[in-house]
Amino acid sequence: MNGYQESDFAGVTFSVAFTGELDRQLAAHLDKGLYQEDLAFAYWKPSRGTKRYTAILMQVVMPVEGDRVLQGNVAFTADYLGRVQRECPEGYGIALLHSHPVPGWQDMSDDDEFAEGVRLGGSVANSSGHPVLGLTRGTDGSWSARFWLRAGPRKYVRHDCETVRVAAVEALRITHHPALCPPPAEQPTQVATVSVWGAAAQADLARTRVGIVGLGSVGGIIAEALNRLGIENVTYIDHDIVEARNLDRTLNARPKDVDEHLTKVAIAKRAAEVSHTAGVFHAEAVPASILTPEGLAAALDCDVLLSCVDRPWPRALLNLIAYGHLIPVVDGGILARTDKNGRPLHVDWRIHTVTAGRACLYCLGALLRSDVALERAGKLDDPDYFANLPEADRERYARRNVFPFSLAVAGHQTLQLVGIVTGMPRVGGKGPQHYSVYPGEMRVNDVTACDPACEIQPITGTALALDDWLKATESA
Repeated sequence: MNGYQESDFAGVTFSVAFTGELDRQLAAHLDKGLYQEDLAFAYWKPSRGTKRYTAILMQVVMPVEGDRVLQGNVAFTADYLGRVQRECPEGYGIALLHSHPVPGWQDMSDDDEFAEGVRLGGSVANSSGHPVLGLTRGTDGSWSARFWLRAGPRKYVRHDCETVRVAAVEALRITHHPALCPPPAEQPTQVATVSVWGAAAQADLARTRVGIVGLGSVGGIIAEALNRLGIENVTYIDHDIVEARNLDRTLNARPKDVDEHLTKVAIAKRAAEVSHTAGVFHAEAVPASILTPEGLAAALDCDVLLSCVDRPWPRALLNLIAYGHLIPVVDGGILARTDKNGRPLHVDWRIHTVTAGRACLYCLGALLRSDVALERAGKLDDPDYFANLPEADRERYARRNVFPFSLAVAGHQTLQLVGIVTGMPRVGGKGPQHYSVYPGEMRVNDVTACDPACEIQPITGTALALDDWLKATESA
């Protein structure tokens, strides 16, 4: 998935992602009414998963006077293209965006194909080292997109993107290619579900590629919930093998699985193949940590990730993915403190969605930078260091949990997933949630942004390279 030759992208699917803020900027420029199209160039960087190649739009290069010809249709001038190519930053690709005066996913006219495939194909690929990217905006805010890959001398072939994803504060808005990602057929297994939020929302939800990172007590329950919701494509990421001590909290795990040293992802996939309710279903089991190249690449294939890990280092990486690669992350955590006799003193849990424009895990107080640094230094696995920690810190790292706590957190994480995909706050809630078991109180905060000094916001939509955040071994 490097360069722009068609042979380098065999078996790869394509997508585009950008922020809600950039979408609003483009709408203000491109939407000229029913009788006038418009265009602009933009720069993008690639985000590479295992099977998906995503262009993350980063910066629009707005036209100035004389850069385009507006006569109902629209055309760019050679001067405009030349300026865009000269100013293109190292490592970036070039995209041409234009508007059509009709709604929905847009096909291309002969003039459109000539502009992208012929006028831009070779010139842009040679100057940037990346394929030409074209996008079209419809009047309803829908986007279509395609890459132009070199198939031979002076021959560039169109490859349509399956999705265009806009990561906005209120929702992840996905436009699906009508042929590559068609709406699911009506299923008798989904009648009750559709009766709650409607066929359109169910179609969006079913086609969303969902990844679960961590298939323990919470992740295993969420996996089962996604089966019942009719999600068509699910990825499970976890390197752990089920042990006897997991059986009281891991859904669908059996004593025989312990004897056979089954991975938790294998157990989740086995259950999904029996209980899923989608008409077309695919589950990918990735027996690797998110902190390995294999696990990270699998995560970058997803549209939304559910964070079901309790260690700070993986959660810090997921925090970076949510912003740098515009893949929203629904995160949850449980804290249970006990007295010296093992009786509960305090139990609570938190659920929140982090995405572009919202406060990150650090700014929510759900993750401490100091904890991340300690784990990366190996301190949290050092018994001597752990024994000398203050009691409050030892309680925080103890990771106590029971199945009913996991049920509650998994339910709310699933609801927030539905909310961020469908844009329905009356399903997902209006913001971060914090539940105290005693006295039985749910506190809900409004959605807020990161602190101005937070280091996460500047990396939003940059396709941030994450190699430095991976562990050195596959046993991570």
